[in-house]
Amino acid sequence: MARARARMAVLQDIAMHMLEVGHVMTRHEWEKDSNVPVRIGLIFNLFGNWPRMVGILENEMPDAWKQINAPKKSPKPKTDPKPKAAPKKDPLEALSKAAPADTKSED
Repeated sequence: MARARARMAVLQDIAMHMLEVGHVMTRHEWEKDSNVPVRIGLIFNLFGNWPRMVGILENEMPDAWKQINAPKKSPKPKTDPKPKAAPKKDPLEALSKAAPADTKSED
């Protein structure tokens, strides 16, 4: 029973840290991060491996899982709508208009 409580406590710590980071971390990201609340060895002792811990986190804490995986909304700066450009003239239009023909004189 104590092991189950320890696993849940560790899962809560992992979920909170991943929420702070903003995404589900890989094992290598976890190992490189110096601010993790639980060392990787304890995670492996309690869960066996990283993918298993992630699966248990997904199933045991679905609300936290949704928040971790929620798409991030980046605040878009409000900009004035771009003025519409004047319609472009067709470059071939000038060619289609024939120049006045030279009148040949009949000499």
